[in-house]
Amino acid sequence: MATLENIRRRAGILVMVVIGLAMLGFVLGDFNIRPSNKVAEINGTTYGVEEYRAEQQTLINFYEMNYGQNLDQQLEQQIEDETWRRLVRNSVMDESYNRTGIMVSTDELKAMVAGDQAAGMGAPGVAAFSEPHPIVRQMFTNPETGEFNRFIMINYFNSLDQEQFAQEKARWLFIENEIVEERKNQKYITLISKGLRPSQLEVRDHHMATGKRVDFSYVARNFTSVPDEEITVSEADLKAYYKEHIELYASEESRTIEYVVFEVVPSEADDANAELWTVQTKSEFARTSEQNLVSYVNGISDEPFDPTYYSTDELDPLLRDSLLTLPVGEVFGPYFEDNAYKLSRVKELQMRPDSVRARHILIGYAEIGDMRRAEEIADSLMTVIENGGNFNALAMEYSSDESNRAIGGDLGWFEEGVMETPFNNACFSNETGDLVKAETRFGVHIIRIENQSRPVEKAQVATIVHTVIPTNQTDQEYYNRAVKFRGKATNVEKFEEQAKEYGLDPRIVPNITKDQRTIPGLGSPVNMIGWAFSAEQGDVSSIFEVEDQYIVAALTEVKEDGYSAFEDVRSEVELAVKKRKKGEAIFAAMQEDLQNASDLAAFARARGLEISEASQVQFANTFVSGIGMEPFIVGAAMTLPVETLAGPYIGENSVFVLSVTNRDEADPDANLDAVENRLNFSLQSRTTYEAYNAMLEAANIVDNRLKVFYGR
Repeated sequence: MATLENIRRRAGILVMVVIGLAMLGFVLGDFNIRPSNKVAEINGTTYGVEEYRAEQQTLINFYEMNYGQNLDQQLEQQIEDETWRRLVRNSVMDESYNRTGIMVSTDELKAMVAGDQAAGMGAPGVAAFSEPHPIVRQMFTNPETGEFNRFIMINYFNSLDQEQFAQEKARWLFIENEIVEERKNQKYITLISKGLRPSQLEVRDHHMATGKRVDFSYVARNFTSVPDEEITVSEADLKAYYKEHIELYASEESRTIEYVVFEVVPSEADDANAELWTVQTKSEFARTSEQNLVSYVNGISDEPFDPTYYSTDELDPLLRDSLLTLPVGEVFGPYFEDNAYKLSRVKELQMRPDSVRARHILIGYAEIGDMRRAEEIADSLMTVIENGGNFNALAMEYSSDESNRAIGGDLGWFEEGVMETPFNNACFSNETGDLVKAETRFGVHIIRIENQSRPVEKAQVATIVHTVIPTNQTDQEYYNRAVKFRGKATNVEKFEEQAKEYGLDPRIVPNITKDQRTIPGLGSPVNMIGWAFSAEQGDVSSIFEVEDQYIVAALTEVKEDGYSAFEDVRSEVELAVKKRKKGEAIFAAMQEDLQNASDLAAFARARGLEISEASQVQFANTFVSGIGMEPFIVGAAMTLPVETLAGPYIGENSVFVLSVTNRDEADPDANLDAVENRLNFSLQSRTTYEAYNAMLEAANIVDNRLKVFYGR
């Protein structure tokens, strides 16, 4: 099991990608747990703190086995939100799986995990899986060669029952459970989607509605043509409008805060210590062999090794003028750049082109659904091309890259470093005219190098980056400053006084909602949001630590669920009433002139307005050039008789009089197969998220995490 660590590393991220672990960033922070409180209620089931923490611990164990004992803030964010997602998913979906009889059998799981060949499958009624699950394949694929090692996979699974691999077995069982959940979800979505299909009446109605085209002439007078002085708005008008449109002013529970930031920055001593570390590292860096250089840099530097080859002109002037004058292998530095001390040495010099023009055919994994099959197709196409096949025609027929498929896979000219590393190296390490193959995360690429610029000497540079960060002593000094500030800022008024005294500019965050997880400029300070929903208006918070900042906040406004008070939305109501009054005034004036007009031209002359034209207007698109979004006007034009003067109609921003000049109806005898396919595709594509969202709405989810974990 010497490759166990590599297997773990390859699987860790892919579990999140393939299974879809949510990363909404709900940070754990300092718990102030009240065990008597329920964390959530989902589908009528109550989840207490112990159940929540047990689910959370399962995730923590998995992440610690993949990433070590010290979880950083990003992983804590992922764990907290994934805990919530799993509680919701299990409660919402498990009942549906049980009700519909959806399950994954042992034989099916074996076939799905290891592939039919390894599992010896093929039994009746068992779905065929010629390839192992993508997670499993990633675990046992050599990242250097892209080769899947079935022998190591079988050896791994056979070893899991040994006592010394008990922890690894627990880790695998977690992954296996996620694979099972993914499969059950696929079955459920398929079950729903197979039951959704547009009726023939829906297909015909859609065809007739979307196939209709209308041309019409119109005159319009904008609301802004009426001065405010010409209309009268009373208090009664405002309150009547507010009452009539009360739903427009629904108010979600929210909080408004002000906060000040004590940003921790490195001191002069911190800078000196960082420089000293770099000086002491220089000799060891110089002694490192070229074979070990990449692993050494990745192990000690704050930034990973950069595999790109840079020409002289592309290198930073400092490196170009200093590093390239040194013999290969000698170290330049330390030098200071981007808040870090750095050491650099040339790893390798090569003659490579600056730019390449190439064509490619992408056999995409997503489209083929099978990595081995994608490789087989690519090899077959390579053989066809080598035997005289037309590359351009094959690209147009087989390539998954829609951005250049129609032009024979032509990528034009591109510089080094633009493409994915395997693709880049295939293009820049080979010669003009070569036909090569490369594998990236998108699939297998067949590449023909059309042309290359003149080769120039390029350098691959290994750089150690040591960022200057504040020490604990520096951090403590800023914390003490925040403590002194908070000690005197006992209410909002004193908070603002202290901010002036300290030279700090309070930042305002309005209308924070209960489910909000981020604050602009602060990332994910959920403990601060939790405090805001448990404090009283006028309270000042304790000190929050967010990354390299100490923060003190004051709660300046509290809004509860319901409707905004009339006075809070008076200005919005007044604008809406004025707009309506102006529309009504224009409508009355136009209606009088319309009675004496024989056609649109006569009406336009009487009002001093210009006639405009709208052509090929569709019901599906309510935006009309020259008018804007006017759904009512478009709807009216669809049904009005041709050559009839109609109106006036009050639109979104103007009052209209119009006359339909032409209407093209959809062909009632047309073949509707394409329409049916489009509607069916639309239904299928919406199934995944709409079905789950419908279940979420029906589940009546109560989220008490803020109250339980951050309540004061």
